[in-house]
Amino acid sequence: MSIKSKQHNITTLIAGGTGGHIYPALAILYEIKKTNKIIFITDERGYNFILNEKDLLNQKNFEVIIIDVISPFKKGLVNKFKFLYFFISSFIKLIHFYFKYKPKTQIGFGGYTTILPCLIGKFLFKVEYFIHEQNAIMGRANKILEPFASKTFIPFDKIIPLKHFNKRIYSGTPIRKEIKSIKIKKNNNNKLNILVFGGSLGSEFFSISLVNSFINLNPKVKKQLNVFHQVINSKIKKVKQLYRINNVMSEVKSFFPNIEKYYKKTDLIICRAGGSTIAEILYLKIPCIIIPLKNSMDNHQAINCKIINDNKLGWVIDEDNFENNTLIKIIEDIITKNLHLDKIKVNLEKFKNENDRKKENKSPNEILSKYIIK
Repeated sequence: MSIKSKQHNITTLIAGGTGGHIYPALAILYEIKKTNKIIFITDERGYNFILNEKDLLNQKNFEVIIIDVISPFKKGLVNKFKFLYFFISSFIKLIHFYFKYKPKTQIGFGGYTTILPCLIGKFLFKVEYFIHEQNAIMGRANKILEPFASKTFIPFDKIIPLKHFNKRIYSGTPIRKEIKSIKIKKNNNNKLNILVFGGSLGSEFFSISLVNSFINLNPKVKKQLNVFHQVINSKIKKVKQLYRINNVMSEVKSFFPNIEKYYKKTDLIICRAGGSTIAEILYLKIPCIIIPLKNSMDNHQAINCKIINDNKLGWVIDEDNFENNTLIKIIEDIITKNLHLDKIKVNLEKFKNENDRKKENKSPNEILSKYIIK
C-alpha cells in the first residue's frame, strides 16, 4: 500500500469512523483512483471498514493513515488529557505526511477526524480542501471547516445552517459502486421481504421492540413475511427463537457486510435516518419505514427523514411514541392493500427525476470528482 512521495496528483480523502462518513468517501475513492493517487486518513474504526475492501488494500496507488481522535466536547479530566495527547501525536504524524506527500487536494466527509488534517493542509501547506455533508443539519466538524473550505457539497438542496451559500453545491451523497450495480428484481416468493437494520453498530430498540411487532401480527400476515433482521449480538439467540416459535420466516444477523445482496430482494426497509442510509434508499427507490435515532447529534436524523415524510416516500415513526400497533397496522395494510407500496414507488421515481434535474442529471460522484481531481 505504499506510494512514492512527491507525486503531483495525490488526493487525500478524510473521514470519521462511522459507515455514514466512510461509505461516501469510498464511493469517491473508486471514482478517482483511476487518475489520482489516493491517501485515506481515518481513525481505527474507519480502518475496520476499509479492511473489507480486499482489492483496494493491495493496490500500489493507495495508502491509509490512521490518526487517533477523541471528541473535544467529552467531559471529564481524563478525556481532556486524552484529547490533548491524541492532538499532539496526530499533529506530528500529519506534519510528516504533508512534508512527504504534498497532496494537491483533499476532501473531508465529516467526523472530528477531518478537522486537523484539513486545517494543517490548508494553513501550513496550502492544500485546497473541500467538504461533503451527508445530513440535513451540518455536523460539528464540518461547521468548523466550512468557512475555510473551497466548496461544500450538500446532500439536499438546502441544509442547516442556512449560510455560506456561495460555496455550497447540491451534489447529493456519493453512492458506493456495490449499491450502484444493484438491479432490483421483482420477488417470486409471494412474500413481503423486509430488511431491518439499525446502523453499523446495531440497535437495542430494533432488536427488541420491532421483533415484538412482527410476532404479534395476524397469523395469516405472518405467513406472508420474510424478515432479514440485524440485531445486537447479545440478542441474536433470543430473536431467532422468537421468530421460530411464532412462525416468522427470518434471517437474523448482527451485521450484514454485503447489504447489497439483501437490498436486491427487499420490498420494504425499516431503518434509522442516517444520511448515507437515506441516500441509498432514494437511489434504489425502495419504500421504507424510518425510525430516527432519538439522541442523534443535534437531532439530525429527525430532520433527515423530513424528506421521506414530506414527499410521501415512506413512513416515519417517532421512537419515543412507538407502539406495536402502529407498525402492525402498516405491515398488515401493505399485505392486504398492496396499493401502498405501489404509490410510494411512483413517488420515489418522481422524486428522483426531479432531483436529477436540479443536479443537471449528474451523479454525486461526477459532481465531486469534477472539483477534486487535479
